[in-house]
Amino acid sequence: MLKTTLTAAALIAALTLAVGAEKPLVDLETYDISKIQVIDFGPPLWVTPKVVHSDKVKIRKEKNSAGWVLDVTISDVTLDNPGILLPPPEGERYWNLSGYEHLYADIENMDHDQQMILSVRITNPLVGRYEIANNSGFALNPGEKRTLRFYYPQADEFTRCRIDGLRATPPGIFGHKNVDPRRVDALIFWGHNLRGFSRNQSVHYRVGNIRLARPYRGPGAPVNDPEKFFPFVDRYGQYVHADWPDKIHTDSDFSRAIERERKFNQPRPAGWNKYGGWAAGPQLKATGAFYVTKYEGKWFLVDPEGRLFFSHGVNAVTTQAKAKERHSFWYEKAAVRRPGGMLDFAEDNLKRKYGPEFRKQYPSVVADRFAAWGLNTIGCWSDPEILAERRTPYTLDFGLVNYRRTIKPVPGLPMGIWDPWDPKFAEALAKRGDSKVIAAAKDDPWCIGFFLINEIKWGDRTAAARAVLVSPAELPAKAAFVNMLKTKYQAIDLLNERWASSYPDWNAILRSRELPDAERSYEDLLQFNTAFIDRFYRICRDAVKRCAPNRLYFGSRFHIDQLPELYQAAAKYCDVVACNTYTWSVDGFRRQGLPDDKPILISEFHVAVLDRGTFNADSRPAGVDQNDRAHAYTRLLQGALLHPQIVGMHHFCWRDQPLTGRGDGENFAIGVVDNTDTPYWEFVDAMRKVGEHMISYRLAGTFTDEWRTSK
Repeated sequence: MLKTTLTAAALIAALTLAVGAEKPLVDLETYDISKIQVIDFGPPLWVTPKVVHSDKVKIRKEKNSAGWVLDVTISDVTLDNPGILLPPPEGERYWNLSGYEHLYADIENMDHDQQMILSVRITNPLVGRYEIANNSGFALNPGEKRTLRFYYPQADEFTRCRIDGLRATPPGIFGHKNVDPRRVDALIFWGHNLRGFSRNQSVHYRVGNIRLARPYRGPGAPVNDPEKFFPFVDRYGQYVHADWPDKIHTDSDFSRAIERERKFNQPRPAGWNKYGGWAAGPQLKATGAFYVTKYEGKWFLVDPEGRLFFSHGVNAVTTQAKAKERHSFWYEKAAVRRPGGMLDFAEDNLKRKYGPEFRKQYPSVVADRFAAWGLNTIGCWSDPEILAERRTPYTLDFGLVNYRRTIKPVPGLPMGIWDPWDPKFAEALAKRGDSKVIAAAKDDPWCIGFFLINEIKWGDRTAAARAVLVSPAELPAKAAFVNMLKTKYQAIDLLNERWASSYPDWNAILRSRELPDAERSYEDLLQFNTAFIDRFYRICRDAVKRCAPNRLYFGSRFHIDQLPELYQAAAKYCDVVACNTYTWSVDGFRRQGLPDDKPILISEFHVAVLDRGTFNADSRPAGVDQNDRAHAYTRLLQGALLHPQIVGMHHFCWRDQPLTGRGDGENFAIGVVDNTDTPYWEFVDAMRKVGEHMISYRLAGTFTDEWRTSK
């Protein structure tokens, strides 16, 4: 694979910084561990830790050959995202991290049969609900020891330059993720909840040698001089005030990038068949379509030729990355403006790189890259022209259009919901089969299957039922609810007795827009909510299967949903249950209500770093450079490969989000390529290794830090 190289001057500078550039932060020999607090990140904000007391969290101090360490064991499954908070040393109000820009800690996974997740987080004092914090994390294989590295961008509230509307701002500019290193009030080590992410529902790790690294070099930009700072985005959509390997400086750099990629890309993995299945593996039944089966105790996809297939994919493979043009003075030279005040540096750069016919050429570029990079699935929201290349298997969203959410929002159900009792709901789904994209895919052997809708916000366990009860009488779902109550209670007096209500007749419930007593009515609300969810997923399944009986149905891509009824319905109606999950390990992934023998597709995940002029690594930063990111990606995939239910992992997404944010301000550096179409080569190299070894690693069934080449 392509290995980018630093210039000699840059290498000398890097070595100079590395020598003598670390400073101890926590003296564990003298640190009073009785002051350490057990914390949990939970609702409603999930970002502000609360102190908890648990006898199932054990913290000890030990000395080993490397020095003093904290030995931590957590087995409290009632906690959402547990961890430990190290307050500043005695007599100090804050931790002082100034003078440096990296924090390191040596972490060891003491478990020998499961991966572990750990993240380090630093925060500034909370002001109202405005919190400035940042973090970095990873997963470790059983028994693995590695340094957790964390880059913390810095700023203070007095910086003269201001940037609004973005989820994260450039270093030195005040924003949610740029900390004041002089006022760090909490140093936290935490992990994701044990119920959903730990095989053993416990974790045991050691933390040592907590130190600062890499002397601070300043923000790298004149953040107190607006005349010099703006514009901060160049004509290619890149950050003006930083440089990095492979940055595009002139249009001629694009042709050199093409030649570099042509020279260093490899042929597709030798063990693959044309679909990316394992040609050298067992021959199973060939049906001409993808299906799921269990083989040697683990679920697998099987490709149309009957070969074992693990879906290693990327979402949103498109030519676009539209950005909202917020202020014209931000841009060195504005890109071509699209309708609605949008910019698209990505498309403009593709035109510069591949010429005016780039839309015709790019599908072939993508297919070549997927084969060379060990990827065998194009994920959701990808361009139809790229799917039509028919060289890479794909998944796509079946879609629901021309039918609005007729059940309006209520507290707990912020976006409302569709009415599955309304005949127009099923009719709208049926019409999707006539759309050009679905019609082309429904009989296409390259199409693995369909999702339907994404990350529905279902709220709590009775939210949909409450929303129905306060809806108008003519809502079909409300009539269904009343009919359920009639069947159960027979007489209105019996319902009134149970609910402590005073409805004169059943029609009064239809006419009412008020909620009954929450506690007295809870059982019935839960029963209807469960029936609502079940009907919703049944109708969606029926629509997909009626249109495309030979394609798999993946459901609606659950995200942070915790309702067991959702997973019960999905398990009942989906061939494979799709879940979007943002974490550093899925080794112990489970959900209440989801049977432990149902295949799962992780339909979104990612890890990110900030080393190429980007500002935002989202909520799952994974170190300080692309090598750290590659390690994090490798551990994620290794955990998935050894999970008996997981049949695939789809990274979100293909291209970095725009530097100045899409419409909602998201500007995450989460791409396989950046907005100049330049690959993150260290990350790509990790993907390639996954593609080469994924089936043999899965069948071997044992964690190893390095990849195996045979079973």
